[in-house]
Amino acid sequence: MKKISSKVGGLKNLMFIGALLVLGLILLLDIYLVDKILAPLEYFYLFFAILVIFYGLYPLYVNRRLTKYYWERTKRHRLAVFGLSFIAFLIAVAIIGPFLTQDPTKVNFEEKNLPPLGFSIQQSVYDLKTGEFVTRETPGTWKHLLGTDDKGRDMLAMLVSGARVSLQVGLLATFIAILIGTIMGVLSAYLGGWADMGLMRFTDIMMTFPFFLLLVFIIFIFGPSLAFIILAIGLTGWTGTARLVRSEALSLRTREFIMASKSLGASDARIIFRHLIPNVLSSIIVIATLSIPAVILAEAALSFIGLGDPTVTSWGVVLHAGQRTLDIAWWVAVEPGIMLFLTVLAFNFLGDGIRDAFDPRSQL
Repeated sequence: MKKISSKVGGLKNLMFIGALLVLGLILLLDIYLVDKILAPLEYFYLFFAILVIFYGLYPLYVNRRLTKYYWERTKRHRLAVFGLSFIAFLIAVAIIGPFLTQDPTKVNFEEKNLPPLGFSIQQSVYDLKTGEFVTRETPGTWKHLLGTDDKGRDMLAMLVSGARVSLQVGLLATFIAILIGTIMGVLSAYLGGWADMGLMRFTDIMMTFPFFLLLVFIIFIFGPSLAFIILAIGLTGWTGTARLVRSEALSLRTREFIMASKSLGASDARIIFRHLIPNVLSSIIVIATLSIPAVILAEAALSFIGLGDPTVTSWGVVLHAGQRTLDIAWWVAVEPGIMLFLTVLAFNFLGDGIRDAFDPRSQL
């Protein structure tokens, strides 16, 4: 066991590979033997969770003093604390909310266009007795705290569903983009020469394609599935990360500790995974927190123009429905717009705080 773990870079890497092999075995059973063990997106979640546990939470636990130091610096940035608090609240809503709210797809035309609690609107209703239209005051109710749309669907339930979709797309697509960009950037900087030129020219070619049109083209070919939307955004959004990571790694590869590792006979894989990537990790974390808002907005834009997954209720879908009734039911468009605004703002604040915490020149 010790020999195997030393070859793969330690017990942690061996356990990570073992967890991936188990996940791969479940996937093979799902494809060839058993009928649908897990949904396609659930494999993304498990892979993401395994990576976060082994290379996110575990290093934070092992390096508790350093973690505490950076947390103390981040806490001094009050807007970053607000952003982190709102993101934690959003995650809690996305996990617990579906068990406490109604079905977001449930239609009830008898309760359509109800305003939020505390508001009231005037509606013209046809009276069968008099045969005339009668104007009635319609107040908000406790049953629908945030009102309903033109089909009678509960707005609170749709916003909770939209929070789950936005976090799924934002976290998973950003994770894929960061993973690809980090590998491309580090390999390009470390290998140099023709490898560097080839990888960077490929990155330039990817950057020349219009990002949004490329997304639309991929979704048009494979269909508007949430899994394909995540893959499309992740596989096309890594170019900026690759450029930034490459510039960081270029300055690291000539440092004394890298040259010492080479002279001691360390393999290229060990130098890359034990020295280069950990030393650019702070930049990767900042890039990730600042990329998630752009990914969330991209998914909302795709849903708004009708290219989102029709089987899920996202904030973009609700915004698209709200634009048709903006004059009589303003809350249908305003509420998801506010949620998008606050979510993007929270991630930007958190990214700014983490960037300042990792910057040694910062006076935080």
